Amino acid sequence: MPESGINRAEDGPEARLAAVESTISQLEAVVAGNAAWMADLQRDLVAGPGTNADLAAGLASHTEWLGTLERWVSSCVKILANFGAQPLDTPTPSASGSLDVLGTLMTRLEVPTVMAWIADAAEVVEGPLISVDIATRDRPEWLSKAIGSVLAQSYTRFEIVVADDSDGEETARVLESIDDDRIRVVRTPTRGGGAAAFNTALEGSTGDIITFLDDDNLMHPEWLRSIVWAFSSFPDLEALYGARINEDAGAEHGNRSGMLPTLEFARYDRSRHEQANFIDRNTTAFRSRHRDLRYDTSLGGAIDWDHSLRLFARTPPMALPVVACYYRTVIPGRISDSPEKLDGFHQVRARAHTTRPMRVHVHTAMYPVMSETYIGEDIGSLRAAGAAVTLSAVQKAVSRTDDAPSCSLDADGVIAEADPDIVLLHWATHAQGSLPMIEQHGIPFVCRVHSFDFDPGLVAQLFDHPLCAAVIAYDHQLDRLPEGVQGLAPSIGPDLVIPPSPVERSGVLSASAGLPKKDFPLLIEALAQLPPMPKAIIIAASNGFEEVPAQVVALAESKDRSITVSVNVPRNQVLEAMARTSVFVYTVAPDVPMGVPMSIIEAMLCGAVIIGPDRPEIHRLVGEELRVYTTAADIARHIEDVARGGPSVEAARATLRQRAEQYRNPAQRDQLHRIMSESLTDWKLQQS
Repeated sequence: MPESGINRAEDGPEARLAAVESTISQLEAVVAGNAAWMADLQRDLVAGPGTNADLAAGLASHTEWLGTLERWVSSCVKILANFGAQPLDTPTPSASGSLDVLGTLMTRLEVPTVMAWIADAAEVVEGPLISVDIATRDRPEWLSKAIGSVLAQSYTRFEIVVADDSDGEETARVLESIDDDRIRVVRTPTRGGGAAAFNTALEGSTGDIITFLDDDNLMHPEWLRSIVWAFSSFPDLEALYGARINEDAGAEHGNRSGMLPTLEFARYDRSRHEQANFIDRNTTAFRSRHRDLRYDTSLGGAIDWDHSLRLFARTPPMALPVVACYYRTVIPGRISDSPEKLDGFHQVRARAHTTRPMRVHVHTAMYPVMSETYIGEDIGSLRAAGAAVTLSAVQKAVSRTDDAPSCSLDADGVIAEADPDIVLLHWATHAQGSLPMIEQHGIPFVCRVHSFDFDPGLVAQLFDHPLCAAVIAYDHQLDRLPEGVQGLAPSIGPDLVIPPSPVERSGVLSASAGLPKKDFPLLIEALAQLPPMPKAIIIAASNGFEEVPAQVVALAESKDRSITVSVNVPRNQVLEAMARTSVFVYTVAPDVPMGVPMSIIEAMLCGAVIIGPDRPEIHRLVGEELRVYTTAADIARHIEDVARGGPSVEAARATLRQRAEQYRNPAQRDQLHRIMSESLTDWKLQQS
């Protein structure tokens, strides 16, 4: 066997472990080669004219040797895992993490030190009542030993809550034979599995502190005393976990691998915890106020990993360097060996982002340009739903929203620092241009498709990209897009203040981005046909079209000097203008697709009557109260009609306000967050 170099003093820990990993890779290659050799040999035996007894015996011996070698290799890998050396991309999740051998060795040194202090020097008053929750099913002999390890605790103020999920009566007879009034037995209403049984135990717990013990493990005699010491010494502490002694880390399906017992303990790292579980249920404890956090009964396995992820997201744990339990692995019928366990691992890993605030990076073409209010609303909705949002843009905005959050031009730097779970991109063309950056970081993305660059072919390409978790479009676009693209309307948060309207409203207003597609010549031609009244155009300058506002000002002055053109007006002032005006006009070039313009929704909320093109999209948005135009004369005629007022106009305003309220529905506010979170989970599951 080649020399691994692990015992050479001059090598650093990472070099030594790298050498061991290299050796293991070589051994795995040997295993694979021998497996191929055996397959060839078996084919020769079958094809041969007769059976050679000596050859068959040799084959059996070689098969046995190969099995031993495979178990040894597996043991070596698991030893490395205990030192934080196993790579994160292994098919089977385990105690993986970065190479921090020195840190791991230090924790091994701390365990006996802290345990000695607690056992021999610390003053621990028997005050708090500890609930030890045990779930059991048809393992009476092991259960008896587990309970015995609790009864042998040096700290004696505890209750043992046993949730009996057994099919027969033997477990009940064993429990009845143990004479100790600190034991309470609760029967599960149905045989619902481990998660349901532990939930039953939690419901029956009355202690100040809760800890767990599996029915096939043993509690260290000083564990409860250590728990009380920690919670008493650190009053703000809400949760903790300790170490465990693993009987045989390489054992599989109850078979020994030849390893000696190992001490397993590591400092807490959230990102590592989300990749794999290195904190066993038998080593955790928490204050009873967190008893409401129950196990997920929908999982087939990894229920303790899921529970600890949610618990430690609520309250970061203390890594307490004391032994909590003796963890058996050479025992038949362990849940950890069941096929469902691997499925549970994949599910928990895929949805780990749901156990704490999801980290979303919003990368835009030029946010916070004033006209891109829908991007601001998306950011607000994500934060309102609990997401941690970071922002970047390709270029500096030429018209900046005053109260917009900080937006960096260094997308790579922000992504590297924030480590987002997912990236949100607005516009299909921008998403396409951002793919090299996304691919470099290897982060899944969601693209929110809009109207001006709507291209079904491009959307299909984005949708098929390996890093695409979801594509979101407007409902009226879905029939032209691939199946699976999700529909979502824009939303407006409750913090947007709609100004009160005066009794007498007057004039006409158009507010939009300063883009050629808005058909300003048609708009100005219509306004020029009107009799004297307030006529206003509000424009927000857009990157790449900085010249448009000046062009609109010049065109208005040449046609009708009574038309006021204002540039880069804050959103609250635009709303005030909408609340005063009688009519809001939305113009767009005939060949330009429409989405769901935020300006129309805002004008409806302010009670302005809407004039717009005869398009299905705007009919769906505004409803029967929409006044459509084909020519400039149509626009002028509608404006004059509304200016005359009357009951029908006031009724239309009320209807428009009511219709627009659907976009302020609090129940719909978190839909973007929900879609992104669920899509990210599905994407992760596909990767596994």
